[in-house]
Amino acid sequence: MKETIYQTVCPGCGIGCGLYIRENGNGSVSIDFLKSSPVNLGKLCRFGMKLPYYYSRPASSKTEGVVSGAEEAVKAAASRLKNAGKIAMLSAGNTTCEEHIAFTRLAETLGTVVHTGIPVYQELPSECHPHLEGMPLAEIENAEKIVLFIDPYVQYPLLVRRLLVARRNGAHIISAGTKELHLAHENRDLSPEQYAELELDSNSVIIADVHPHTESCHTKQLLNLALETGARIHFMKPFINSEGANRLARDKAGMMGISHIMDEIEKGDIKTLFLLDSDPLEMMPDSDRTANALNKLDNLIVISSRDSPITEIANVVIATEPLYRKRGTFINAEGKLRENSGQEVAGIDAMSLLSRELGSEGFEYRQMHGYLHERMIETLANENRKPEYGIMQCAPVQHNGACILKYLFNPFMWANQPDDNDFVLLNMNMVRSLKLRKGGMVRLDSEKGSMKMRYRVERVPDGMILTARKLQVATGTNTTVKVEGC
Repeated sequence: MKETIYQTVCPGCGIGCGLYIRENGNGSVSIDFLKSSPVNLGKLCRFGMKLPYYYSRPASSKTEGVVSGAEEAVKAAASRLKNAGKIAMLSAGNTTCEEHIAFTRLAETLGTVVHTGIPVYQELPSECHPHLEGMPLAEIENAEKIVLFIDPYVQYPLLVRRLLVARRNGAHIISAGTKELHLAHENRDLSPEQYAELELDSNSVIIADVHPHTESCHTKQLLNLALETGARIHFMKPFINSEGANRLARDKAGMMGISHIMDEIEKGDIKTLFLLDSDPLEMMPDSDRTANALNKLDNLIVISSRDSPITEIANVVIATEPLYRKRGTFINAEGKLRENSGQEVAGIDAMSLLSRELGSEGFEYRQMHGYLHERMIETLANENRKPEYGIMQCAPVQHNGACILKYLFNPFMWANQPDDNDFVLLNMNMVRSLKLRKGGMVRLDSEKGSMKMRYRVERVPDGMILTARKLQVATGTNTTVKVEGC
C-alpha cells in the first residue's frame, strides 16, 4: 500500500516537537520519531504518541449540518457574513502562521480583528508583551536556579528533559506551583509576598505559562519578580502556534480573551462567531455553559482541519487539510520558526475564495508567507531584552477558604481527548479528614451538580483538589466544591 511521509510538528502544545507522520493509502496515520529535531531529539510525550487518535477524525465541509463541497460551504459562509451583526473572529494558534495571516485579511475585509483568546495580551501594558515571548529552551539547561510555576510532567512533558539536564548541570530547582514535583530540590507553596525568599538573580530562570484562562494578576506578579531580581522569565504556550498568532496580533487594538468573547455572546452583543481551528467547547472550562451561549448566535462559521465538538453544531464548516499536510510555518514557544514538509494550501485557497465572495481581493500562499517574513523574521532572534515596563499593581484573587477544584490545563484537555488520568489529586490531610478508604472514591459537589471520582494522594496545598481532566462539576478554572467521602 502506498505510504506518504510528512515531516511536521506535534500540535499538542507550543514546544513544537518534531516528528514524522506516515499516511497510508486509506488515510490512516502512524507516527515515527525525528531524532534530528533540535527541539525534542526524537522524544515525544504521551499526547504525541497518541497523535493517530488526534488525526483520526478529519473535518468535512458542511452547510446547515449537511455534508457539502468546500466551494458551496464558502459561499454559504459569505452569505451569512454579509448580513451578520457584530462579528467575533478567533484564531488561538492551532494552525500555520500563513493561515492566521489569511484569516486576518478576512477580518480586515469584515471590519473587525482576529482575537487569539489569551487575555493577558489585552490586560497587560503593551510594553510587557515582548517579555511574554519565549527564550531558547537550551538556555534553561545552563541556569543556576529555576523556579517552576507549572507542572511540567502534566502540562509540558518535553520540558522535563531540559530540566533534568539543568539539574545535572548543577541547577537548583524550586517548585512554587500547586503540586510537589519529584525533580525539584524544594517544593514551596509561596504567596506573592513571599517571592523574595526565592533569592533570584540574573542567573535564575522563572518558568510559567500563559493560556486562555491565565489570571493576569499572576502574570503581573511574575513579571514584577523578574524585573526586581533580574531573573529571566520564560512563558510556555498551550497551542502549536500560540506564539506565532500572538506575535502577529501584538499591535492589534480591540482584542478580547475567549472568556470575554463568550460573555459578549451570552449578553447578545456578538451575533456571529467565526473560528479558525479553534473550538470554544474544548477551550472553555465549562462546556455546558459554552454550548448554551453558542446557541444564542445567529451565525457560527468554522474553518477547521479536524472534526471536533464545534463542527457538530456550526451553521457552516469549511474543511481544510490535516495540519501535517499543510504548507506553512509555526513559531514555537521559544521563538523558533518550525516548518511543515506538507505542500497543501486548501485552507488559504478557501479563505481567498471567501475574500472574493465578500467583495475583496483574493490572495495566495506566497503572499502570506512573504508577509510573515516581513513582519516577523527580525523578531525571531531571542536576544536578552532589558525590561521596559515598571512594577505593576494588581489585586490577587481571594479565596474564602473553601475547597477549590483547580484545572491543570494540558494537551488532552485543550483537545478534548480521552486520557488515562481519571482521578483527582488531593493531600493526605484531606484523606484523613474525610476518612477516605484506599481504592475508594471522593464525591465533588458544586453549583452544577455532583459526581464521584477516583483520587490519588499528592502533596498539594490544603483545601485544593487538582484535576488534569475536564469535569462536569467545574464552572471555571477554579471551582468552589464541597467534598465528601464515598
